Amino acid sequence: MKLLTHEKQWHGGSTVVVFGMFDGVHRGHAQLMHKANELAALYDLKSVVYTFSTHPMATYAPDRVPLQLETRSEKIRALAKEGMDVALMRPFNAAYGAQTPEEFVKAFVDALHPRHVVCGFNYSFGMMGKGKAEDMIRLGQRYGFETHVVDEVRIEGMPVSSTRVRAAVAAGDMALAEKLLGRPYSLCGVVIRGKQLGRTLDFPTANLAWPENKAIPPKGVYGALAYINETWHMAAVNIGTHPTAPGGPATIEANLLDYEGKSLYGCHMRLMLFVRIREEKKFESLEALRQEVMKNREQVRDYFKNRLKQDKILQEL
Repeated sequence: MKLLTHEKQWHGGSTVVVFGMFDGVHRGHAQLMHKANELAALYDLKSVVYTFSTHPMATYAPDRVPLQLETRSEKIRALAKEGMDVALMRPFNAAYGAQTPEEFVKAFVDALHPRHVVCGFNYSFGMMGKGKAEDMIRLGQRYGFETHVVDEVRIEGMPVSSTRVRAAVAAGDMALAEKLLGRPYSLCGVVIRGKQLGRTLDFPTANLAWPENKAIPPKGVYGALAYINETWHMAAVNIGTHPTAPGGPATIEANLLDYEGKSLYGCHMRLMLFVRIREEKKFESLEALRQEVMKNREQVRDYFKNRLKQDKILQEL
């Protein structure tokens, strides 16, 4: 997938352009891209996903920017997995946001040469979001492209949305988050030095730097898969402050169940959170905590043993 930061960087032929914030790249977003790829294949065009590198609210109301569901690199990976030819991640600023709906359309028409445009039923564009899906249809007739408006996707009787994904993550409902996203919710970052509590308990952990402005599940222990040094490991992940041995900020610690290799400090790690094992709690002693860690490790093993019987997600990673 080719990555662009401005529409004028496109020097190819005619395209199918799909628009959206793609915040979290959930199953509703995937439906839009499936339609774009379908049209691209049918008419021998290139598929372009047009989105933003920063949330528009960062320009207008920085204190109201929603927590991120994905970092920039995670978003790029998710878009690429949908099979798009090009991802245009446009910086958003006040001047860009001041375009009228027609100015916005004319700019991408001149640069991307779209023959088809795909957008969601609730898509808005141009200054103050004044342009709606019906306006894209009308402007398409003027500027020579056909607009395809995709209906909402519903799961368990409710629409799929980034807001709903955030609510699932905030509740620790990782199963629902996975259903909405079409993949487990992830946390990524560089392994840093922690306070060595896991080593004290004979269960060394890999500690993630706390992701800034990222939606983090509630404190507790999670069953996860950790991807590090091009290898997957089952992991018991603790998110919290260690009330049994207090001191220091909240941490994200991954106990890799079968890892016996060298130090992982400085390595990049991706944690895919599948299930919440338990909430955070204080134990009477470090030995009691150690026994709980042993129990949680086995619970994680059992989860993935049963998960393998249900689907092929582990083989597809």
